[in-house]
Amino acid sequence: MGKESEINSMKSSINFGGLTCEPGKKVQGMVPIGDSGLSMPLTLINGVGEGKTVLLSTGIHGGEYPSIESVIELAAELTPEEISGQLVIYHPMNVDGFFKRVSYISPVIGGNLNRKFPGKPDGDPVERIADYMTREFTDRCDFIIDTHGGDLHEYLPPYIHYPGIGPEEMVEASRQAAAVADVSYVVKSESRDGLYNSAGIRGIPGLLIERGCRGLWTKEEVDAYKFDIRNVMRHLGMLKGEVVMPKTPARVLTRMVYLDANHSGCWYPEVELEQHIVQGQRVGVIKDFFGNVLEEVFCEFDAIVVFMTVSLAVAEGDPIMTYGI
Repeated sequence: MGKESEINSMKSSINFGGLTCEPGKKVQGMVPIGDSGLSMPLTLINGVGEGKTVLLSTGIHGGEYPSIESVIELAAELTPEEISGQLVIYHPMNVDGFFKRVSYISPVIGGNLNRKFPGKPDGDPVERIADYMTREFTDRCDFIIDTHGGDLHEYLPPYIHYPGIGPEEMVEASRQAAAVADVSYVVKSESRDGLYNSAGIRGIPGLLIERGCRGLWTKEEVDAYKFDIRNVMRHLGMLKGEVVMPKTPARVLTRMVYLDANHSGCWYPEVELEQHIVQGQRVGVIKDFFGNVLEEVFCEFDAIVVFMTVSLAVAEGDPIMTYGI
C-alpha cells in the first residue's frame, strides 16, 4: 500500500465553510460567510498525521495588519506533510473592513463582530454572522489561535490573552499554550465575549495574540508573529520539533482595567505606553471642539499602561486605555 493510500485509510476528509479537503491535502478558496452576502479566504490543511483540529483566525478586525500578513504567509507555507491533525485558517475574515481600511467593524453590516460571539441565529446581521462562525468553525475545533494587534488608532506592546472563564482544565490548557509565546505580557481574561473567550466558556481552549499596531507592519513583526504561532502549534503537537520557551518570561497581569470613553470628543492621553502609573493619577482627558473638558480619566491603582488609543478622535464607548498589574 502506498503512502497516500495509507493516509486515506486512516483519516477522513474535512469540510468547513463548504470547502472539502481530503486527507493529506491542502485546499484554498473564497467561501461565503453564512447568508450574509460576504465571503472570506479559507485554507484547510488535512495533515498526514493524526492530531487536533485547530482554528487559526485572523482579520476579524480589518486594520490589524501584522496578524493578517502573518497568517496569510503561514497559509501559503504550511504543508500537509508537516501537519499532524487538521488546520482551519481564515485570512482575513473581515475582507470588506480590510479593503475599506476601517477599524473594528464591517462597513457592509456594521458592528464589531468580536463583541457579538457566540451570536444569535435570529439576531441582528452581526449576531447572525457570529452564530454561523461559532457553529461552522469554532465549535468544531479543539483549540483556537485568534490573532489580532493594535488597530489603526491603537498602540500596544506584544501580549497574549487566554480565557479565564470556563472549565478549569480548559483554563489550564490555554495558560500552558500561552506560556510558549515570546511576548511582553500575559493576561488571564475575564471577558465573556470575543471569539476565543466564548469558546472557552464552552470548554474549548485557546488564546489571543496581539502584535503590531497603528496601521503599520514590518517583516520583523511578521516573522516574530509566525514564530509564535508555529511554537504554539508545536506545543499542541501539530508540528514536529521542540517548543522554544521565551528567554524572558512574559509578565503576568492578573488585575486589569479597560477604560472606555464616556463622551465623544478629542482625546488627550497624558501618559506613555508601558509607563508605570499610580493610584489617583490623571492619565488623560477628553475635550469638546471648544476645548472644554468633558471627562477626566484617573487611575484606580498602581499599574502599567498596556494599551492606548492614539487618535485625536474618540467616540462614546470607544476603548481609550488599558492598564494592569
